[in-house]
Amino acid sequence: MPFRNSAATLPEALASVSAQSFGDWELLAVDDRSTDDSAEIVREFAAGDPRVRLLQNDSGRGVVGASETAGRVARAEWLARMDSDDVSHPERLARQWAMAQARPDLDVIGCGVEILTPLGDGMARHVEWVNSLAEPEAIANARFIENPLVHPSALMRKAAVNAVGGYREVPWAEDHDLWLRLLERGSVFGKVPETLLGWRDSATRLTRNDPRYGDVFRNKMRAHFLSRMPRIREHGVVVAGAGPIGKAIAQELLLRGIEVKGFYEVHPRRIGEKIHGAAVAGLEDFGKCWREAVMLGAVGVPGARDDIAGMAREAGYVDGRDFWALC
Repeated sequence: MPFRNSAATLPEALASVSAQSFGDWELLAVDDRSTDDSAEIVREFAAGDPRVRLLQNDSGRGVVGASETAGRVARAEWLARMDSDDVSHPERLARQWAMAQARPDLDVIGCGVEILTPLGDGMARHVEWVNSLAEPEAIANARFIENPLVHPSALMRKAAVNAVGGYREVPWAEDHDLWLRLLERGSVFGKVPETLLGWRDSATRLTRNDPRYGDVFRNKMRAHFLSRMPRIREHGVVVAGAGPIGKAIAQELLLRGIEVKGFYEVHPRRIGEKIHGAAVAGLEDFGKCWREAVMLGAVGVPGARDDIAGMAREAGYVDGRDFWALC
């Protein structure tokens, strides 16, 4: 549990860990240079429970450094993640640990989450979507749309995290980056369907204020990992959608040496044009041109994701192999 100036929410977060029905845990609370009473709150709590340890972030600033600090000290084979402003249900660790025992193939286990103090519909829609991804295949195939598993809800196999280099400083979201490296290496993700974490929304969340979590760097992250896929390196891509998202991801892939074979587009004025040197075809040709290329669904209009995925399946594309939804 990394924390920085979290005095207002730490007592509830700490109490929710203490109330777990599963008792064989240690809490590594890592102070990331707090200037309020956060460290003292943890120190007092630890005085009453030897399972709680107060650590100082001895690595880089922020969540990455704090998580790396905890990972080095952790004695268990599994790492449970939580933020200092969230609340875990008393059965969270018990249910996740039961799944870990029943499903030895899993390396990362999330749970259902509920949003606390939502500041608009955007986060609520995201939580609804994340909670809908329950099975390993669905989580893996959604990896490029948005972050498919809420980071502070995760129980992770420590050996799997270490095998991909742990947390790292990147230009984009560090948690999504970790999931993508784990999935790239073949790790299997699962999720306990019950709602076991209260995930707090706030105006100061990094996802609302830090450009690393925005569209520009999300597209760079997508292109970085897509361009490492052997099938894409060999056969290139075709982009379903010639709007802003499709153009942006195509440009990022071109910068990484990936051939963009063409685009599919519904807008009649774009059909027959060229974008980044690649031809734009209409829906009447969908799935008929550039068949060797991997298709990327890149239309941000509500409902378009499912429509494009359905058309791709009808054309013989397989999700997670030669078709990836990006939005």
